Amino acid sequence: MPQPTATIVIPCYNHGRFVAEAVRSCLAQIEADVNVVIVNDGSDDGNTPAQCDAVAGACVSVIHQPNAGLPAARNRGAAEATGEFIAFLDADDWIETTFVSRLAAAITDAGDDAVSHAYCQEQLVEQGEGIWRVPEWDPELMLITNLHPVTALIRRDRFEQLGGFDKSMTLGYEDWELWIRCVERGWRGVRVQEPLFIWRRHSDTTMVMEAVQRHDELVASIIERHRDLYEARFEALYLRCNSMLRRFDCNWLDETGDPISLRHYRDMAASIPVLYDQLAIARKHAEAMTAERDAWKANHESVEQSFKKVHADYEAMTVIRLHHRAHGLMRALPRPVRALMLLPVRTLRALAGKRSAGTDGP
Repeated sequence: MPQPTATIVIPCYNHGRFVAEAVRSCLAQIEADVNVVIVNDGSDDGNTPAQCDAVAGACVSVIHQPNAGLPAARNRGAAEATGEFIAFLDADDWIETTFVSRLAAAITDAGDDAVSHAYCQEQLVEQGEGIWRVPEWDPELMLITNLHPVTALIRRDRFEQLGGFDKSMTLGYEDWELWIRCVERGWRGVRVQEPLFIWRRHSDTTMVMEAVQRHDELVASIIERHRDLYEARFEALYLRCNSMLRRFDCNWLDETGDPISLRHYRDMAASIPVLYDQLAIARKHAEAMTAERDAWKANHESVEQSFKKVHADYEAMTVIRLHHRAHGLMRALPRPVRALMLLPVRTLRALAGKRSAGTDGP
């Protein structure tokens, strides 16, 4: 079976420090024929253009253009694609070595011409953590919320038929809007339940976070672009949304307009930093007690070693060795003989005792 051919488009704006790692992950694909197109979208940090050029090669081409925004940069790179498939990888992320082969196999194995693309789970790293275990494709749910990352593998002819990303959507959700156009055409994605895409969050602010802050505005613009689709499915979407609220126990609201259970969970989450602080204090106290115990143990062992050395020096003295030997010889004698030999010693002790008693008396 021939290997799948894919072009991976990497738009890059001031993220040149990451681009080499992203490219390496693309060229490391196994059982796939991959080429890479980097689009430097008017980077102005003074380093990124050269960092993009530094990774150019036989399978890696670089395009420099004035800043046009993320959707337009992706479309520019896709225009240079030559493979059967296209994937879009942001410059600060990377993919596992089986990304292309596994997703291409999922599309082929589906045996359905309506399959436009395949997507996988997302692994979050650095300031992000965990795995986004993306749901199965659901066209109705896709009209309510985005179901998977932009880094998917899409048939090139389907992407071209869709007309690429909407280049006017420079504030975010342009990938979600693209998948909704797949829904409009009756196409669908297939899921691979493996974290083959790695999303790196390396700063406190990301494009995704900025888009979420504009959520209402962006969703309204998506609905306006696909008003006929949303109006035709209005009742089904309303019932689905309400059912989801019930399922997540978010129907009951308080005077703030927030779900009661959600406010409870938020309050619990707010208390977690306090619990962590208390735990940190307890840990430091325990560490101090452990250090004190270890110091006492070390001191005790030092005293014990000193005592053993003094005792050993004492036992090594000639007079002590002779004393022990004399006692040993004495114990070896018969009891009557030993008593006779000790009689002078006992007599002297008795006299000394009497003299001491006379001296201490009145």
